[in-house]
Amino acid sequence: MRFWVAILLVAGLSACGTIGDDSRYRFGVSADRPAAGGSTETLLAWKAEQICTTGYTVLGQDTVKTEQGGEIADNHLQCNRYRPALDIWDVSWASIY
Repeated sequence: MRFWVAILLVAGLSACGTIGDDSRYRFGVSADRPAAGGSTETLLAWKAEQICTTGYTVLGQDTVKTEQGGEIADNHLQCNRYRPALDIWDVSWASIY
């Protein structure tokens, strides 16, 4: 029994560690911008919110010209880390039963 408790304790502590290299968790979302100079910020924010459920940080933005005269906006993002929280006082005992 003590062996399994030790294994569960080590497994629980390893879940709290950092992954190390955060550069592999960076990605980009892009959208085309009309030639008239319209805004694509709401579309880029919507795409990022679909991927990052805990929020995100914009690391940079690129704009590339297309052959037809339009532009493609590209946001470089990184999702915020998930931080588990255990609050026993916030538990509704009525919902447990």
